[in-house]
Amino acid sequence: MPVDVSPVVLEPIPATQDRQYDFAAIFGNRNPVELELGVGKGRFLIQQAEQRPDVNFVGVEWASRYFRLVAERAAKRGLANFRILRDDASHVTRHSIAPQSLHVLHVYFPDPWPKARHLKRRLINELFARQAAQTLVDGGRVCLATDHEDYAQQMEAVFNAAPEFKQVSRAIGEDAPEGVTNWEVKFRQQGRTMHKFEYRRLPRT
Repeated sequence: MPVDVSPVVLEPIPATQDRQYDFAAIFGNRNPVELELGVGKGRFLIQQAEQRPDVNFVGVEWASRYFRLVAERAAKRGLANFRILRDDASHVTRHSIAPQSLHVLHVYFPDPWPKARHLKRRLINELFARQAAQTLVDGGRVCLATDHEDYAQQMEAVFNAAPEFKQVSRAIGEDAPEGVTNWEVKFRQQGRTMHKFEYRRLPRT
């Protein structure tokens, strides 16, 4: 049976329109908003939405098959505090999120683009940190995870150098708390090392 995913799908803002999402209007309330870039199969975000109905969750996923899968799962569960958007993560952070509209930004296991000629394609860079600082409320958090050591070093270097952020958590290997994303489950089974970081947005002056 086809699943009506309309209640949970967030329509992309056309590139020709200079505007940003109004989450209070979208959800019909002013609850805190957490956004995950690259939700994959949505295991983490759907679980969070089920456990924390007083928080609004937005997922961004470019792969159409994962986008549809997550939309169907969320729609079947009737999650009023969940929206899924099919869009490019960089485009969303650069153009679609209003200043001080997010409480938490989740980025788990983004593509590491390991080849030297592809490094510029990585999501986490100085521009991303500036955009995160703009979209987060004071005290908001950025939560990062990767299994790629070189990318982990880049993540830390980028956010440690950003004056708007302070590192509040750093966990590597056995110290890294176990997560529930499909990627993490897979990578742990393969014996890969987890690198997890959390940064807090400092108050604006």
